[in-house]
Amino acid sequence: MAQAVQLYRTNNGPCPYRDEGVWENLSFQVESLPGEMYEKLLNHGYRRSGCSIYHPVCQGCKRCIPIRIDATAFRATKSQRRVWRKNQELHITHHPVQFTEESFELYQKYQINWHHAEQAPDVWEFQNFLINTPVNTEMIEYRLDDVLIGIGWIDHLPTLISSVYFIFDPDFASRRLGVYSILYEIEYCQKQNRPWLYLGYWVEDSPKMSYKADYRPAQILINDQWQSLDRFYTDAVLSASENLAFF
Repeated sequence: MAQAVQLYRTNNGPCPYRDEGVWENLSFQVESLPGEMYEKLLNHGYRRSGCSIYHPVCQGCKRCIPIRIDATAFRATKSQRRVWRKNQELHITHHPVQFTEESFELYQKYQINWHHAEQAPDVWEFQNFLINTPVNTEMIEYRLDDVLIGIGWIDHLPTLISSVYFIFDPDFASRRLGVYSILYEIEYCQKQNRPWLYLGYWVEDSPKMSYKADYRPAQILINDQWQSLDRFYTDAVLSASENLAFF
């Protein structure tokens, strides 16, 4: 039976990725969602935060572009291979998504010390964002000598794994755990026979979001069609060259 949803247009304040603009979404709430349906929504530019499914509809801006990594053809760069080797002693475990005091405390520390949150996030925010989920979600824990230093959240879908969020202990920032977690998730896709790792939105001119283009080969969603990220860059260069020809 089809599930009825009510769409909302939300104004979420200043854009979190750029120094200008207002962040607006078209969103709806669901308690549960079949993996096949959510994957279709991803392929139309949607994403989820907790049980909220949303699509950016910011006025005059289309810089939030969905991006997915081709896990079957991925080749790590020299720098990425160094990060991989540096973290080989970590103990990694997968668990069904659940609330624990340990994970909540790490989330608070990450938001305060890394993102400089003005006040500590409360339990409701944490649960609403990362614990409540309408799809099949796992938590991946990264430990060093039994100390929890990172957690990733991933959604299992028919042909891909969607990377939801990653947090780490800022005391271990030198390990570049954000890079390592993506490399691990790419390898996990390969082991699970999922050809794609979905990384959410790529914003080319945002320091917070531009890093997603560092994992190649990749595809981006333009007008509901996936296209090569390398082709996108090539076309942009050619277009710029053609424009310069007029001067």
